[in-house]
Amino acid sequence: MAACSGRNVFDPAMYTGCSQAPTEPKKLGRRRSVTSVSAECSQEPVEPKEPGRRRAAANASSTKLSRYTQQHRGRQRIHRALLRKLDFEFQSEADMLVDPEEADSIEVRRHILVRELMTTVQQVGYAELGESDSDMQPSLSAMTAWDQYNKIAAHSDSATLLGQIPISTSSLLICELNFMRAPQNYHRRFENIVQVWDSCSAQGRPIASTAVFSMYLRALNMLGRHQMVLSKVARWCEPHDDKKRVLPISMMRQLILAYFCGNQPAKAMDLFFYIKSAPEYHQRITPHIYATVLRGLLQTKHLPNQDLYILVEDLLDLLTQPAYDAGPRTGMLNEILQASYKFDNIALMTYVFERFLARGIAINNTTLGIMLRSSCGSNSDVRDIHSLYKTIMASDLARVRMSEHVFATFITAFVRAERPDYALKVVYDLLAHECWNQGVWHLHELFAYYADTSMAARALDLFRLVDEDGVQMTWRVCTCVVSALSRGGQISEQFDPQSADIDTLLTMGAVYGSEGHADQALDVFTELNSRTTADPLVFALIAIKIHQMISTYAERTSTGFRFEPTSSGLRTEHELHMATSCLSTTMDKLFALDMCIHQDVFHHAISAFILARDNEKSQHTYDRMVQIKQMGPTSHTFNVLLRAAMRSWGVDAAFDMFEQLRANSGPVHSITANVLIHGLFEAQQPDRALDVYAYLVGRPTPLVNHTGFTEFLTPVPCDTYTFALLIRGLVRADLVKEAAVVFEDAFSLLPQVPRQLLETFISALEEAGLFDVAAACLKRYSKRVECAQIEAEELKYMLAQANNAAPNCLPLSYFAYLPETSHDHE
Repeated sequence: MAACSGRNVFDPAMYTGCSQAPTEPKKLGRRRSVTSVSAECSQEPVEPKEPGRRRAAANASSTKLSRYTQQHRGRQRIHRALLRKLDFEFQSEADMLVDPEEADSIEVRRHILVRELMTTVQQVGYAELGESDSDMQPSLSAMTAWDQYNKIAAHSDSATLLGQIPISTSSLLICELNFMRAPQNYHRRFENIVQVWDSCSAQGRPIASTAVFSMYLRALNMLGRHQMVLSKVARWCEPHDDKKRVLPISMMRQLILAYFCGNQPAKAMDLFFYIKSAPEYHQRITPHIYATVLRGLLQTKHLPNQDLYILVEDLLDLLTQPAYDAGPRTGMLNEILQASYKFDNIALMTYVFERFLARGIAINNTTLGIMLRSSCGSNSDVRDIHSLYKTIMASDLARVRMSEHVFATFITAFVRAERPDYALKVVYDLLAHECWNQGVWHLHELFAYYADTSMAARALDLFRLVDEDGVQMTWRVCTCVVSALSRGGQISEQFDPQSADIDTLLTMGAVYGSEGHADQALDVFTELNSRTTADPLVFALIAIKIHQMISTYAERTSTGFRFEPTSSGLRTEHELHMATSCLSTTMDKLFALDMCIHQDVFHHAISAFILARDNEKSQHTYDRMVQIKQMGPTSHTFNVLLRAAMRSWGVDAAFDMFEQLRANSGPVHSITANVLIHGLFEAQQPDRALDVYAYLVGRPTPLVNHTGFTEFLTPVPCDTYTFALLIRGLVRADLVKEAAVVFEDAFSLLPQVPRQLLETFISALEEAGLFDVAAACLKRYSKRVECAQIEAEELKYMLAQANNAAPNCLPLSYFAYLPETSHDHE
């Protein structure tokens, strides 16, 4: 590098990292008209013009910059210098007009495409500085200018037109492409930069700007042409006018990068140490040099971590100088963390994070995201996770950046590492943090862990801790606590319901209900109903456990189970009546309270009443759920209804419900219809299943000419599961032709037919022994299905249908359509 010493003959304001402050470029207004310039040259007095909008805005606020340029002062200087040259080109063309007769010749000097390119590049440049006119197109970007350049390159006379493009325009175009922020064109822009540069060089008009040359070198490095970078820099360093050039710091950075990427780390480090020791670079070294060196050393593993720690400390000494504000400091931190994570140097990553925090450098959400991705992975050591968490909470700069999502990530990581004690500590910190908005979704993993490991006391304590602030509990939290109490609770022989507290009653009620002690469980539930409490866990426990007991009783009676004196659970009609009465009392108490509770509590109660064949209580509960609690029915409501009806009254009663619903033109959700179709096939009633399918479609199909409902369109169409149930059920009922027609319907009724549906059809045929038919169907439909492969959006659509709310046109009480003779099925 001895050949690179000498005086720098270039303007230091033309490249990033200069020690001299750039001069403020002259703010130019709009291009002067031919008439005004001619009048000025002829010394005739003309009326003074009002300043342009750009000049007026600049005079009103000379420091008005976009947020982006405020964070990149070096880029701002380069933009201003290149824009000053381009403005000078416009000004020079106007000054060349001597008299009005020469106006036409001057206007046609450049092709219209070239003049449009010059104007577009100029507007893009001012837009990046935040000094564009208010009426300027907001969609202008570097790619807009590049598209204009492509029109010139594709012109039949491109050689001539490219020669008309001023060097200042090409330079500013390269600058805009280099600083472009659009991620979708990130790599393409470097090819564009090389093309513009090479075009100027091929015309014998090379760009002399040092800053633009550095951008060209960066593009070569990003394209992997590292050897070309070395040759271009060597040619640039050749003596010029008997004077040796000094490489600016931006070029030195690209040269170091080329050495590292070219697997020459020793030369890269020699160059870096030369920069640190050379007097001409003493005030010009930038943090980007250190970042490039650290990334290169991480990639090549040329030095041990101890040497990398020294470089990090030198970088911190430079970053903490007053010349750098919070934005560049945090950006440099994220860049080094990302490189450390990419090249799997977690030790350096941890050291950099801790040292930057210790030196008072703030972090952002990106910083936390990088650290969480590295430390909270599936194969991470719990000690590393805990160490990171302690580091964050020990720093005020990091703690203020914590959000509920970050806390939830730590809770999940600790739970999966089987350290609920660490997870509980995170919960306490979350409850004390200002980011907590009284939500409990982030605690699901911890509650589920307590349920799986039968930690009844801890689940109940955590529930009480969160419930103190009046937070509305989710249904998943309630079910996890009930499950933990059922598994981990112990039966006490000295238990007295009347003297026990609420938590003891909850524990004993869960245990009795799970182990089949129906009498004791109902005694506990009765005592809970007598207490004055608005505990959501009480209502959830009673609804879940009584539903389980009634469900077991209904299943046993439907299968002819013979009850013995030692049988567990409900054994007689009297005990069933006591259970429904207890649940009804609980619902009455819940409706009388002004409290928020999850709708699944009412779903469990409605299902339990239907299973017990108590039409009046189910109707009453449904009406009050809609009227008092203002909870409209959802697809889950009707799914629960039909499932319970088929289990309790049989499929005939469920189909009677469907018939009465259809008579009132009530819509049927696909989930509800799927349950009914499945039950009808199980009852060997395929004709009724096809009737439900025709009503769900709402229009004639090749299978069923359902003319009675051609004008009725259901809000939710058939889904893939509807067709799968129909095809499998029809094949099992020896209705193969009908199954084939239903499969044909899928191509017109589904957005795209997934291959899984064809596999269901083929497997059903093979299970029925129809191998020839299966082979013929596979040959006929496989190519057609392959051309309509299901996309990810369709998969999300199908999974989201379970949460779709029922439409507003549903009747006020769905249960008004229950058969009046429902008890005849007993």
